[in-house]
Amino acid sequence: MHRIADSHCLAASGQVLSVDTVNINSGVDGVNIFRQLSRGTINQTNTYHHGNLRAALLSEAAAMIAQHGAESVTMRALSSRLGVSRTALYRHFPDKSALLVGVAAAGFKRLKERMQSIDGGAGRSSVTGLRRLGAAYVGFAIENPTHYRLMYGKEALSREYRPELKEAANTLFEQIVGMIRAHQRSGTIKHQDYRAQAYVAWSALHGLASLLIEGQIMAPVDVDVLVRQMTGTLLDGMRPRHRAAG
Repeated sequence: MHRIADSHCLAASGQVLSVDTVNINSGVDGVNIFRQLSRGTINQTNTYHHGNLRAALLSEAAAMIAQHGAESVTMRALSSRLGVSRTALYRHFPDKSALLVGVAAAGFKRLKERMQSIDGGAGRSSVTGLRRLGAAYVGFAIENPTHYRLMYGKEALSREYRPELKEAANTLFEQIVGMIRAHQRSGTIKHQDYRAQAYVAWSALHGLASLLIEGQIMAPVDVDVLVRQMTGTLLDGMRPRHRAAG
């Protein structure tokens, strides 16, 4: 269960909710989640071969962002933390901007993988499946607030000019589109423009996630209850309306 404490936790600096104010029983650490990107590909002697350095850069940059925000990431600092030359770093990312795009794209991919694992374990067109997908999405944002902000917030770079980021974001959106189409086929929701309906669902998920990580919901809340309420309201608004006989 996700539970957000009473959150006058939006600091004057504008930083996200402190980790101490969020209790998450999933066991996923906000820093370690992106370290999994390079697990099994980087040995313990800081020796990198055949592209392993790129995975290490994404992992280390994600850890720095989780700890101190995107502004803390510099190529010099990464070079020092990984024990490699800056020349080696520039072979994979020409500048910090390109590196942040890579980290943001990796965030979209991990969120998609989480939603896919839920999608495969519950009926896509069931209310339970929809709630679980909603909980997975919001839970990811709560567990990784700085990464989520990089993916969607003011720090995100224009996707139109960043093919890697655009593709990763679009792939995640198609996951939501697939869920909507499955509900349409089952007759759970109206046969309308499925992409428009997907944008409505995405807006609800993103809105709740953003309010929570920005500390804008000021009272103690049970996130699972909020997700159930949100998904129920979405389905109620999209259900087919049958005329009464007569």
